[in-house]
Amino acid sequence: MVDLGRALRSAGLEVVMWAGRETERDSIRAAGIELAPGELFAAATGEGAELEGLTGVLLLTGEDDFNALAATRLAGSVEGTVHRLRPPPESQGVITPYAGGEVLFGPDLTGPELARRPARGARVVTQRFVGTLPAGHRMLFLVRGDGRLLPVTRAGGPAPRPGDLALLLSA
Repeated sequence: MVDLGRALRSAGLEVVMWAGRETERDSIRAAGIELAPGELFAAATGEGAELEGLTGVLLLTGEDDFNALAATRLAGSVEGTVHRLRPPPESQGVITPYAGGEVLFGPDLTGPELARRPARGARVVTQRFVGTLPAGHRMLFLVRGDGRLLPVTRAGGPAPRPGDLALLLSA
């Protein structure tokens, strides 16, 4: 998901990433993306916690139950929305099926599927929308001219307008 962080940053958005594993933290640092302090999640989910200045949270870990639990705990403590990856249909997670948080992307773009795609050459790329999206690409997000990030969710995607910056997953 570091590719996505880079793409969001190149779109002019402020990006702060958090990861539990040191190898993931090393990848974030190597990409030049701001790394959130390790205790951020604990502080963010404490009683009465409010995260000022956060206009949205994307929970993109490979752990579906973590994403679901974090979405539930963070709801109401950020200024914007909390989104999480879709678990695979056969998921038997303890929390996942019952948790809140808006689910990202279409039914086939689950967390495990997104984790597999880079090994097959997929990348997150940005492109100004000029009427059509390139063949073989899936829209993940749009960034409007005013800097608003609009995700594709299980309910559907935002309608692109000329000049929008599309964040796409290449084939």
